[in-house]
Amino acid sequence: MRLALALLFALPLLASATEPVSFSEAKLRASIQTLSSDAFGGRAPGSAGEKLTLDYLTGKFKEYGLAPGNGKSYLQEVPMKQITADPRTELVIGGAGAPLKFAYGDDMVVSSPRTDATVTLKKSQLVFVGYGIVAPEYNWNDYAGVDVKGKTVVVLVNDPGHAHDDLFTGRTMTYYGRWTYKYEEAARQGAAGILLVHDDDMAGYPWEVVRGSWTGPLEELPPGKGHQLSMQGWVSRTTARKIFDAAGMQLSDVLPNAARPGFKAIPMRVDASITLHDKVKDIVSHNVVALVKGSTNLADVVVYSAHWDHLGTRTGEDGKTEIFHGAIDNGSGTAGLLEIARVMAASHPQRSVLFVATTSEEQGLLGAAYYAAHPLFPLKDTVADLNMDVLDTFGTTHDVTVRGHFMSGVDDVFVAQAKQLGLAVEEDSQPEKGMYFRADHFEFAKAGVPAMSIALGTDYVGHPAGWGLEQQRGYTAQRYHKPADVYDPGWDLSGMLQQLQLMYATGIALADSPDWPAWKPGTPFSAKREATRPSK
Repeated sequence: MRLALALLFALPLLASATEPVSFSEAKLRASIQTLSSDAFGGRAPGSAGEKLTLDYLTGKFKEYGLAPGNGKSYLQEVPMKQITADPRTELVIGGAGAPLKFAYGDDMVVSSPRTDATVTLKKSQLVFVGYGIVAPEYNWNDYAGVDVKGKTVVVLVNDPGHAHDDLFTGRTMTYYGRWTYKYEEAARQGAAGILLVHDDDMAGYPWEVVRGSWTGPLEELPPGKGHQLSMQGWVSRTTARKIFDAAGMQLSDVLPNAARPGFKAIPMRVDASITLHDKVKDIVSHNVVALVKGSTNLADVVVYSAHWDHLGTRTGEDGKTEIFHGAIDNGSGTAGLLEIARVMAASHPQRSVLFVATTSEEQGLLGAAYYAAHPLFPLKDTVADLNMDVLDTFGTTHDVTVRGHFMSGVDDVFVAQAKQLGLAVEEDSQPEKGMYFRADHFEFAKAGVPAMSIALGTDYVGHPAGWGLEQQRGYTAQRYHKPADVYDPGWDLSGMLQQLQLMYATGIALADSPDWPAWKPGTPFSAKREATRPSK
C-alpha cells in the first residue's frame, strides 16, 4: 500500500506548462536532512547556521530558475535586536514573610524587550488580572477598575472559552488567548511586567517548550514608540502556586473565578523584583525571497511562505551543547517551499508567485511581521498567502485540516482542490491550541491579506481512528522545540507529498484566476483588506 501511494503522488502534475512536473521525495529528504544537520546548528538568526541556510535556499531557488524577489537580491534584510539574559537571573517575590527566590529556566523564564544592558524591576506589586483580556465584542475587560501602571500583572494563558464553552468561541482559542496578545495588552495598560502562568493543557505544550523557546538569545524587531514592558515571561504552575500561597490566595480557587463574567482584578499582597543583565547586540537577519514571474499578469502576486529558522544551539543543564535541529519545525515546511517553487517555475502561472522563507518565526513571527510592514510587492496586489509550518511525516491520510476557521475565499479554493484530490477538509483538530495565530500566515492576515496554513490530517490510511492525533501529541510532548526534532530516514513522506500536491493546486488555481479571494463577513481582518482593495 505504501509503495502504491508513493507512486501515486509521484505522478506528473500537468499545470499550464506542456512539460510534466512532479514532486520529488528524494529532494524533500535531502533538504530536510541538510537543513537539520549538525553543521547548520539549529538555524538561529544571526548565527553561522543562518549563513549556511541562506546560501542553501538561494542556491536552490537559482537552480530551479526563480528570479530574485527583492530587485536583484534573493534576500530581504530584517534588522533586529538580539537580547540574551544572564541565566543566573533570579526572580524574587517579597512582601509577605521571607522572600521567595525562583531560578531562571526551572521555575521561570523571563526577558525584557528593552534594549538596555541592565533592566531592573524593584518591588513591583503583583496584580492578578485573570486572562488579561480586553475584548469589547465579548463584553470582557479584565483590566476594568484597576490601575496597573508600574505594576506586574499575573495572567493566565488561553481565554475563558477554554473553561466554558459558552464564552468567547468555546474551546477554539481566540487571539486573546495567545501569549503575544497578553504581552501587547499589558504594555498598552502601562504595566511594568507580566508573568504568564504556564499550564500544559491551557498553553498546548509542556514547560520544556517554554524553557527551550525563550532562553538563550532572543530577537526583537526595533522598538516602536509604544510603552515597553520591563519584564515579560512565564512562571511554571508550581512557581505560580507558591506565589499565590505567599499572597494568601489559592491558585485552585482563582482559576475558576477568572473564567466567570464580571471577574475583577485582584491586587496581590506580594511584589516582584528582578535585575536582568542582558547582552544586547544589533543583528541583521534575512527573509529569503524568490519569484516566479507571471506569464500574463506580473503585478498580482500569490505568496507561499515557510519559516527557515529554529532555536539554534544552546548549553544544556548538564553543561553540554544541545542543537535544536528543527527537522520537522520547520525543515519540513522549508523543504516543501523549495519543492513547490521548483514545480511552480515549470508551470508558468498567469499571476506572479512569490516564495518567502522567513526568519525569526520562533520569536513571534518576526520575519513575517517585518515583511508585512515592508512588503516587496504591494499588499493590495497580494492575492493570498499559503503557509507551511510542520508538514506530515506519518503517512497518507483520507483528510487534511487547516489552521483556524474557514475565514476567507482562499479556504474555499483549498477545499475545492482537496475535493478534486479525493481529500476531505476537516476543522482544526486541536482548536484549543490557537494554531491560526502561531504561524507566519497570521501576520499576512493582520495586514489584510487572505491567508491560510495547512495542517496535518487525522484519518490515516491503514490506521485506526485516533492514531493520527496520538502521533501529533507524541510529537508535541517528545520533539517539539527540543533537540530531539531530528531527521529520521524512516519517515513516511507520502502524506507530505499529498500536502504539497494540494498546496500547489491551490496556489496555481489562485494564480491562474482573475478573482480576488475576500475575507468572509465578520472576520477581524476584512476591514484592513477593504481599506486597500475595496470590494466592488
